[in-house]
Amino acid sequence: MTTEIEQAIIQHSVRDVIRILENERVQPDLVEQITVARIMNRVSLAHLSIERALKFLIRRAGGPLTEEHHLGDRLRELIQHDPKSADFLADAFPVAVLHYRFNPNVDHVGHLKSLQSYLDVAGSDRAFQDVRYWELDQSPDEMPLRHLYLSMHMELLHAMEELLRGRPPIDTVATRVERAVQQAMFAPADLAYASGTPREVSVRRYLEWRRRFGSWSEALADAARQQFMIGDGFANGMVAKARDTLLQSVDPAVSYFADTLDVLPKQPRHVIPPVKWSGTPPQQRGVVSTPSGVTLGEIERRWDGLWRIAPFQGGLQGITAKAASQTDARCYLAELFGRVAEITMNGGEQRLRIVATEETLMAWMETRVGYADAPLMEDDTQLREVVFWDADHGLKSDDRLSIRVRSTLEPRLVHVLTGVVARVEDHLVYVLGDYSDEVNEPDPDSQSPLASAHNP
Repeated sequence: MTTEIEQAIIQHSVRDVIRILENERVQPDLVEQITVARIMNRVSLAHLSIERALKFLIRRAGGPLTEEHHLGDRLRELIQHDPKSADFLADAFPVAVLHYRFNPNVDHVGHLKSLQSYLDVAGSDRAFQDVRYWELDQSPDEMPLRHLYLSMHMELLHAMEELLRGRPPIDTVATRVERAVQQAMFAPADLAYASGTPREVSVRRYLEWRRRFGSWSEALADAARQQFMIGDGFANGMVAKARDTLLQSVDPAVSYFADTLDVLPKQPRHVIPPVKWSGTPPQQRGVVSTPSGVTLGEIERRWDGLWRIAPFQGGLQGITAKAASQTDARCYLAELFGRVAEITMNGGEQRLRIVATEETLMAWMETRVGYADAPLMEDDTQLREVVFWDADHGLKSDDRLSIRVRSTLEPRLVHVLTGVVARVEDHLVYVLGDYSDEVNEPDPDSQSPLASAHNP
């Protein structure tokens, strides 16, 4: 049997490891093995702490002390001697799996279907020894790391701490995150007001908006979808400040929630650009391009199944996005850089996709002032480059044409380039002509311009 002093020591030990892992986050390094070493160090520490807590719970319930490291076997012993504690751990585990967006139906994370299967794989004696004796010359793709998730180990530590508090356990990652979101969105100092003032109106409207949702987390997620523009300046500032506060949380589960508020919604499937995969394991990282070979950006699968997107336009950009699937990531880049142009050519009309951003289209206008080493022509005509999505655009030298592209910043504005094709280089077409802007009313019945374009 165990004493209250022993329970207090184990509880302190678990809490101490949680604080260490919270305050010493894994910082990615350019050298992959260094990043892996940092993860391994923390997983080893977490495994030992979980093991000690499980063994204490078993002994507290009258079970034996077994000198083995296999966490799956320890869970079976806990089920036998303390089924209520085992049930709490088993119930808290899928909540954590859901929070971190894991999909147990995918082969490489199938062991996340239950706590028992996770501990039998990631918490086995073999896995523990592999972590302890991991060698620097091992390939990252052969390591046990591919089955280990530090986030899940940390959630098990939180569940263990809950069991050691001496009261019926209730807290899971969901309740812990919800409490943090409430504290960030309902700061009493920020909600103070004097009766009869405009601030009172703003505060009351903000609280009324919140009551439309079932939880504080749901409310903040909706605010993120609205780009944190939910009302007046006060309300907008409250939700934006709340997200910033949560991003700085020492609790990885809380900061993760805040970080994933901007995951892209499901993207239109008007066109899915090709991707060239690189590295191992396969289909985890690749470069997305147009069919003609113009690079749009890089996509990479994160540990939680989300996809990081790094747009490319004259160089990798600092602005990145996150998508729920690699198809969404590819389609996002297509929407970001793909525009549909209405082209009138030699009396005929067609709609073709071009590679352009609003800045690219505005560059057509800027060339009217002439190049640094070229004199301005009297009629203001200049050579302008048009990049087509495909090489089979059908244009050839001396074709007269007009290219019209609607602005994404101002729907009534249409960029117009009129002139003659000077030369064609595969998907690159150089037009000698004039640029102008037209103001037209947007078509209220139109969908995304990509929807009606030729889909190669």
